[in-house]
Amino acid sequence: MTTPQESTESSTPIITRAVAAGLNGLIADNYQFPVWQKAVLLALGQFPQGAARFAISRFQSFSGLPPACLENFSLDSLIQARLNDYSACKGQYPAVVLGAGLGGATTYLSLSVGGPFLPQAFVITLDKGSFNGSIEEYLNRSIEPALNIAAKDPRLMTIQHYDPIHDGWLTRFVNHLRFKLIDLPEAYAEFIRQRVRPGGSVVYLEGAAEWLRYRLGEHSVLQVGGWGDISPGEFLEGSPRITEYCTRTGLKTDRWALNSEKWPLETGPESEWGSEPGLGDALEVFCKNEGFQFVRLHFPHPNDFSRLAFLAASKMLEKDGRQPGGTLIECFSQFDSVSAFQSGLLPIWLIFNTMDSVRYLKQMSGHFPNDKPVFFSPLSTFSLTPDMAPWSDWENAIGTSFINIGTRQSHYPADARALVKWYEPLRDWVQKNYQPVQSRLTAKELADLALQNIV
Repeated sequence: MTTPQESTESSTPIITRAVAAGLNGLIADNYQFPVWQKAVLLALGQFPQGAARFAISRFQSFSGLPPACLENFSLDSLIQARLNDYSACKGQYPAVVLGAGLGGATTYLSLSVGGPFLPQAFVITLDKGSFNGSIEEYLNRSIEPALNIAAKDPRLMTIQHYDPIHDGWLTRFVNHLRFKLIDLPEAYAEFIRQRVRPGGSVVYLEGAAEWLRYRLGEHSVLQVGGWGDISPGEFLEGSPRITEYCTRTGLKTDRWALNSEKWPLETGPESEWGSEPGLGDALEVFCKNEGFQFVRLHFPHPNDFSRLAFLAASKMLEKDGRQPGGTLIECFSQFDSVSAFQSGLLPIWLIFNTMDSVRYLKQMSGHFPNDKPVFFSPLSTFSLTPDMAPWSDWENAIGTSFINIGTRQSHYPADARALVKWYEPLRDWVQKNYQPVQSRLTAKELADLALQNIV
């Protein structure tokens, strides 16, 4: 059996492909569907969204790997696959960015300092989830290999991530096992030595987002729930809106607490947006020994990285002596940072299509350039979650007319067509308004922006 790899539609590969393409002045398609899948998605998009919600989740079972593949697990293989994304990138760079992979925010920040991104986290999608919503069933899908892998490799932590609400259309059929670096792997160290200019910068994106999680082993945890407008405790203790959701979707339970005597409950870094301790300190020591400049960007909230990317875009345009071309609002894995660079759009990356993102967008809307186009990429999540933002709330938060480059209002939030076509209106506009951003930022300039405006 071959060594397991990440799905091409996983967050980390999307980011590294996008950064690699951007460094070469190209655009990478985030969703790399084969021709037959594109045809199916476009066909589904002609039906009411209920058809897509039913069909899309069942497609996921085809992407899950057999759990037995973890017998051949290799962290080095996962790392090398991401380094291979930069095989077409030649020469040395002024900086490299490592750490939390926050979608469009991380992509834009990496391109703003003109360097590659190396992730802290990797995720493998395994076949079979928990169709009826049993946390014990989901836990047992991969706890044994997770504990074994963590015991054998001291460079990583394993995280079983179970979100039966935001990822409910997935977790019925597949389960996700995430790996996070807690030390600096030699492959990353060698990449930095070879690809960063002598005396260049290493920027570490350290996300301080926290969540409740169960301790399974010394370097293994299980997180229930995920970032949105539902608290960690609500996933464990239940609530009327959780009960209503479970009744509506056919889940047999409306709370997902484990036995805390067997599996101690603790607060720790959030699975997707938080950074495990270890890698940052190892990087700092490495930079001191090797003569690189180390810049640690430590933020308590994922939106802080999004805000910094917006500020970085404004600063680069200021250095170019020009005004922004408009605003580009993107969500989760549906982003196109290269188009923003090619046209001077100010990027705002949103975590998900939930009410907390609406509140953040409302805060940022006061910084939109006046009388310039606003592009909005509403996300298709194929799940009617209790904290999902209604379409009218997005309209109110943006506060002006916008060009929709994502899910159609008629199919929100389950538009199969958008998975294939979402970027076309944006790229058509960029082609007609092509004016690339010329300036870039030094790592120190980026750190100064953060210090002056966020910290």
